[in-house]
Amino acid sequence: MPYAKLNDVELYYEEAGEGYPILLGHGGFSDVTEWDPQLEALAQDYRVIRYDRRGCGRSIPRDVPQLSELWVEDMKQLMDSLGLEQAHLGGVSYGGMLLIEFLLKYQSMCKAAVIVSATARGRDGNRPGSVYFPNRLDQLSTIEVPALVVQANNDNVFPPEHGDEMVQRMPNAELVVLDGGHTINNERPEEFNRAMLEFLGRVGGEIDHPKDVRNT
Repeated sequence: MPYAKLNDVELYYEEAGEGYPILLGHGGFSDVTEWDPQLEALAQDYRVIRYDRRGCGRSIPRDVPQLSELWVEDMKQLMDSLGLEQAHLGGVSYGGMLLIEFLLKYQSMCKAAVIVSATARGRDGNRPGSVYFPNRLDQLSTIEVPALVVQANNDNVFPPEHGDEMVQRMPNAELVVLDGGHTINNERPEEFNRAMLEFLGRVGGEIDHPKDVRNT
């Protein structure tokens, strides 16, 4: 099994397909399987890399500090170890919040971002299993890479207004709202995959696109 040996952890990762690289981060404390419904569709045209965050899935060791700033550096070191100077980046829930943090520090390493079921309002980190994230709403205007923000109309964790806030502040972001809940990429894989592939296919900006697309 492939592992990337970093400073204090070994991150498990999987690869499939060939083409321009896309690195995908999972939500919560789950694992690479959260992106299973997207793997086949993406791997037809892209080099798809999924990884387990520190302490998650098959990454080792299990008992490690869980801080958003460590997650950012892990992601940077993983990309370095894989020889990725730049890639498409995607993240769900915590993975999407991590992606916002990453873009604020290492934006040049991202060609396009797909931020799913996430928020830029931050989290207080006071509850068991919760990780602190700062409120980044006032800094989103500095994120200039093309970004697809996907929310779900019945998400009881981060409802669609969280996506609205992001696209209003990020100059090259667009919003897609799908019919479903927080795990929208698993609940509506066909609609999600269509939106993601269409976005990535025109990331170079050759095709004009709307600011806000709602599929309900």
